[in-house]
Amino acid sequence: MATDWLGSIVSISCGESLGVYQGRVSAVDQVSQTISLTRPFHNGVKCLVPEVTFR
Repeated sequence: MATDWLGSIVSISCGESLGVYQGRVSAVDQVSQTISLTRPFHNGVKCLVPEVTFR
C-alpha cells in the first residue's frame, strides 16, 4: 500500500517552526517509517538538495 504513493506530489506540514515541504514521493519505507521527496520545495522555495527524507 505504501508503494501506491510513489510518484505522487505531496505537501508535508512540519509545524510552524519547520514549515511545509512539497515534492514527488520517491521512496516510502514502512519499517524505518520514512518518506523521501525528490525535487523538494520548502515553504514554496526550491531546496538546494535534490532529495529530502522525513522520519
